Amino acid sequence: MIGYNNRNLIKNFILDLSLLFTESSLYPSHHPNVISQIKQVYNTIQKIFKNLGSFEINVIEKQFFFQDIPLYEIQNTVEKTALLLSEKKIQRIFFSPKLRPHELAAFVNINLEKTKPASMEDFQNTLNRLEIFNIILKKSLFIEKNFPIKPDKIYGSSIEANKFIYNTLKTGDNIPIDLVDKIAQDITMMIAKDIYSSLAFSSLHNYDEYTFTHSANVAILAVSLGSTIINDKDILNQLAKAALLHDIGKTAIPIELLNKQAPLTEQDWNILKQHPLLGVRILEEHGDIDKLAVLIAAQHHMKYDLTGYPKIKKIKQLHPLSLIVNIADVYDAITSKRSYKDPLPPDKALALMIRFIGIDFDPRFFKMFTQIMGIYPPGTFIRLNTQEIAVVHRIHPDNILLPEIKIIISASGEILTEPKQLKLFDKENNKTKCYIKDVVDTAVLGIDPMNFI
Repeated sequence: MIGYNNRNLIKNFILDLSLLFTESSLYPSHHPNVISQIKQVYNTIQKIFKNLGSFEINVIEKQFFFQDIPLYEIQNTVEKTALLLSEKKIQRIFFSPKLRPHELAAFVNINLEKTKPASMEDFQNTLNRLEIFNIILKKSLFIEKNFPIKPDKIYGSSIEANKFIYNTLKTGDNIPIDLVDKIAQDITMMIAKDIYSSLAFSSLHNYDEYTFTHSANVAILAVSLGSTIINDKDILNQLAKAALLHDIGKTAIPIELLNKQAPLTEQDWNILKQHPLLGVRILEEHGDIDKLAVLIAAQHHMKYDLTGYPKIKKIKQLHPLSLIVNIADVYDAITSKRSYKDPLPPDKALALMIRFIGIDFDPRFFKMFTQIMGIYPPGTFIRLNTQEIAVVHRIHPDNILLPEIKIIISASGEILTEPKQLKLFDKENNKTKCYIKDVVDTAVLGIDPMNFI
């Protein structure tokens, strides 16, 4: 999966390229605005080449994709450019590091011509005749083969969708329900295929994008827990959608407060605690939202013993799915770094939550949660007594202390070219009697966790 910084560079490149299309449609090629924008696009793309080397973007109708992840956040801004490229039969664009500014300018101008190519190959021949060799058009595997969406793409798409929803509401537009439905269905499908790989992605946290990763993580955790007791796919889809929207009320909270670096004051907390009911109001304004989403938005900070917030006197019992989202919400929150606190390692987080069984958390649901998560959940990076570094792969339901792991770094600190699978619970497989010594931070190790999950 693409890194956050690189993904932002890709978005900036597409935004800059889209503006170049606009400027080139208004002014001649020698106009200062056009010349300046070509330089801007070229400077941005050079940063991408430096980080990634060559790269590709996909265009499907009005949407740009990178590494099969739709860039929802910029969709409205670049929709016109995406449609224009689609009309020119363009599906996939490869950019070579040898690209020169004049090739960018020529590529844009050809796309602005009114004539439409008969095929993508016809367009590529035109580029070749003009000696534009460092922009290559390809057929999209995504379209051609109905490419199965991988878990990392679904996870990335859910984060992008959350950004798009947030920005949409900030500009006063309606919630894109079709998009929420699609992401919810993808998450449910992903978990049905492999719950442990899905849970590994929920272990990922990004401090700078907490608002967006949190909703995605809560949806994965909630549906994973829900799937242990619910066989109805439609209900699980509703749960995924409700979990994705559970914090929608935060779109009505000042961004300065959400991103505040200093510890929150009592006044700050009082404002923040308004977000469940603000979420209810936002969702009720959209009549086509499931009632479950409204209910969970209202109840996700209420506790098993009916304390918490908001204070709603008439409630005698919380909805079971609210209790599930509550567990997922708290777990992701306390394992995430925030401006006012450091994250807890997964094992410490679960140990803390155990103290509040029957108070904050439903005892039955929490027991099921620990059975799927284990003490060291999938995606947790651990140090063994042998000093090797491993990542937890799967949980053994009969022994949650001894998961199946993948050793990725040797005792001498060398990254293994081929991870070594080891079942700690299996005495035959674990002949060296390895055991988990402690949890390690990937930032300290200097590795990207996405490369090993």
